[in-house]
Amino acid sequence: LMVGVWLAGPLHAVENQPVSREYQLKTAYLFHFAELAEWPSLNPVSICLQGSSPIKSYLPILEGQQIDGRAVHVELIERKGRENCQILFLSDDQALTKALIEEAKRHHILLVSDSENFARSGGMVQFTLRDNKLKLIVNLPAVKDAGLKLSSKLLRMAEILE
Repeated sequence: LMVGVWLAGPLHAVENQPVSREYQLKTAYLFHFAELAEWPSLNPVSICLQGSSPIKSYLPILEGQQIDGRAVHVELIERKGRENCQILFLSDDQALTKALIEEAKRHHILLVSDSENFARSGGMVQFTLRDNKLKLIVNLPAVKDAGLKLSSKLLRMAEILE
């Protein structure tokens, strides 16, 4: 349960930034994606951030958390090292290139972003705010092309693009 993750660390502002419920929820979802997705092989759980996003302040709380006996590792990356990520959060909508989509397919990386039209542009999971609530949009063909499976529990919470 995510409650354990949130209780394991402080919920105070990081670097004098106000606590953002939106980015706390996005961080919790990234942890749940790691729990509820299935990769072709059992690698270490690595959640990566590429670019500059307010989520950067919240990701460290996931470092060292356990999923099925495997420790979660959080990494801030640029272009190199993405192949070691199981989940890659892209903060820049320009970062989703055909080359990155192909890399994600080869290395089984779940691509996540809160950029508008991310899922429709080939990304896999998009966060979106609707009626002041955080919603998910899942591009199921892109997920399957990367050799990943998302649990029905996760898919029930999302708008699915076929």
